[in-house]
Amino acid sequence: MAIVSGQLKEAGIQGKPRDIMDEIFSVAPTDTPFLSMCGRTEASQALHEWQTDDLVLPGENERLEGADTTEFTSTASTELNNRTQILSKAINVSGTAQAVRQAGVESQYAYQMALRTKELKRDVEYALLHNKLARPESGSEARLMTGLPCWFTEGGNARFGSGGKAASASAAAVAGTLREPDEAELKGLLMDIYSAGGNPDCIMMSPEIRVKMSEVLTGGATRMEKAEEKAVHAVIDVYVSDFGTLKLVPNRVQAYEPYAKNCAFILDPEYWKVAYLRGFTEEKLAKTGDSLKGHVLVECTLEARQPKSSGVYADLKA
Repeated sequence: MAIVSGQLKEAGIQGKPRDIMDEIFSVAPTDTPFLSMCGRTEASQALHEWQTDDLVLPGENERLEGADTTEFTSTASTELNNRTQILSKAINVSGTAQAVRQAGVESQYAYQMALRTKELKRDVEYALLHNKLARPESGSEARLMTGLPCWFTEGGNARFGSGGKAASASAAAVAGTLREPDEAELKGLLMDIYSAGGNPDCIMMSPEIRVKMSEVLTGGATRMEKAEEKAVHAVIDVYVSDFGTLKLVPNRVQAYEPYAKNCAFILDPEYWKVAYLRGFTEEKLAKTGDSLKGHVLVECTLEARQPKSSGVYADLKA
């Protein structure tokens, strides 16, 4: 091919505008399965309280005709409580950064605030799942809520590996030796939860445990079905047990909590609520210089309306 002398080519052109799309792409996960499945309720104090009750176990019951009533039965309710936890994310955008034009961003302040709000939502999910007991605020320590793993203190609604222990009034749950999920043990746990009155409809776990659970629950007479729902999880498997159908729900945030990542939570969402003292609130902070400052915060706690409705299959190995 002949070389043409003096020809202007693309590489020699100066002052070209950048060909950058007016959009920013992200694959960072924003789903929060437990927060989404929990109902919402309101708190009016930093120490949020509620009551539970139970029924006397069934037994023989017969009376003589015409006899006077001389035996009476009464039960007292049990008071439970949890402390609200304050979570926040803050931003500080210089005046120049706010004025500079960026492709895909109309306002740097608004863009950064939107990102931090999504992060805060995931932090709330983490707090709901953390293996920590409620803590009042003291000089250097902020208030904490009791997380999901610490509500399973009843012997009948928890299974642990060797050395594992349920939470107590003074200590969080203790991790035991990891072992692979076992369908027979899961069935035993489901039976105990059902016998206590629970009707769970989902098993929530980290993605790695979810994969392992799929392997375990495909043998024998176990039947797997596919279900579709218009929610965060487009297609999910369901496990058809002797006590009802349970969705197998993977939780990405759960994988980051050191204790919860090795647990499968068998949940009845009707009895788990998030109580808000203050909902997600964005506030602009006082201007002290050439910048825009603000934060988004939320104050909430986990309300375990009846822990016996659900259970935990802990110390699982992926």
